[in-house]
Amino acid sequence: MKLNKPILSDDYRHSASRGVDYIENPSLWLMRNYFGVESKQNYSMAMGTIAEFAAYNGLGFIKRNNYSDSNTRNEYVQDIANTQFEIMCEDLLKADQGVIPKQMDKVGPIANNFVDILHNLDKELLSYNEKKIVEYPNLKHKITYVPDFEYDDLIVDTKATQAFPTDPFKTKMAHVRQVSLYGLLSGKNVALLYATDKKCAIFGIPDDIVKREGEFMIEVFSTIEKNNKLFKDARTFMKHNILNTEGFKWDENTKTIADRYWSKA
Repeated sequence: MKLNKPILSDDYRHSASRGVDYIENPSLWLMRNYFGVESKQNYSMAMGTIAEFAAYNGLGFIKRNNYSDSNTRNEYVQDIANTQFEIMCEDLLKADQGVIPKQMDKVGPIANNFVDILHNLDKELLSYNEKKIVEYPNLKHKITYVPDFEYDDLIVDTKATQAFPTDPFKTKMAHVRQVSLYGLLSGKNVALLYATDKKCAIFGIPDDIVKREGEFMIEVFSTIEKNNKLFKDARTFMKHNILNTEGFKWDENTKTIADRYWSKA
């Protein structure tokens, strides 16, 4: 791909994940949003997506059956999680030649833990995973956000994990900023729901943190737009940003492609 175009396309949209990428690693942000290179899916990424989907189906099962008994519901959610894992990770599982990853064993229990918390909220679910596109004052580009579970007065973002966070406000600020942006844009209360296969808890985000971190994300979006004006093209951006391929978000293929592009700059 040529390096002589602006870093933002006309149809670029801001999002929490893009903003977090820019905060943590501008070179990764450029790889994903200018060059269109995405890191390959791994088992942990699949676990999060599948646990959320299975939980949504579990809530539907409860609604259709007036809760029924928990064992039947648990089995239903577990079956959906296992089936989806086999479908989504088909190539990875084939490459591992029959070795069952620990994420596959955990995804069902995590999904059931999500269901327990979400059902106990005793709220009518308005939408699941529904994309929203909004304008924001003084930003040229629109913002896209996709709440996991949205209620009339609350948005819950689910996080499937193998290591439960004791204090997300200290160790998971990217998550806090993501859901704070949702709160700022929607005007609703927001919460993070964490679950391992053994433990789960929901963390409400206080209004002052929603305001502070949500506005921080807006400032990040504004900075990205300013850099689009400051650097005339991708090559200029790359000359002023050192390539940094550290961190779990980089796979070997993306590192190799990034090295090649930066060497041309």
